[in-house]
Amino acid sequence: MAIPCLCSMAPRGLAPNTRLNNGSMALIVVQNTSRTEFIKHLKRYTSVENQFNFPFVETYTVQEVKVQPRLKSGPDAKENTRLNAASAEGNYPWNIDGDLMKEASEVHIRVHPQLIDLYGVNTDDLESSQATCNCI
Repeated sequence: MAIPCLCSMAPRGLAPNTRLNNGSMALIVVQNTSRTEFIKHLKRYTSVENQFNFPFVETYTVQEVKVQPRLKSGPDAKENTRLNAASAEGNYPWNIDGDLMKEASEVHIRVHPQLIDLYGVNTDDLESSQATCNCI
């Protein structure tokens, strides 16, 4: 997450400690857990409670991250080969922002600081301003 994503459904946002102007993003890692526990984590986003206060959730502040598909494991995986994207079940290794990616390669995500100018990037400095905006 490179933006906090504050809204009425997530009052603390999806990544509450993220800022638009600090050149970083939040990496939220959810380890293997039960479906029930994962749903508890998701429901916590709709409240003001800390949604990251679970033993299976880790958060990091990063400038870039590389993610690779899991390696095959088991008796027939004698060498470290990556998962085949065209598996018999039709699974794809990545779902990125709703798009299924067929390639089973690593994904490299990086913040490009100051690539574009954002209106209101210094809003932290202008909190005493009398101007208001109701368009958001």
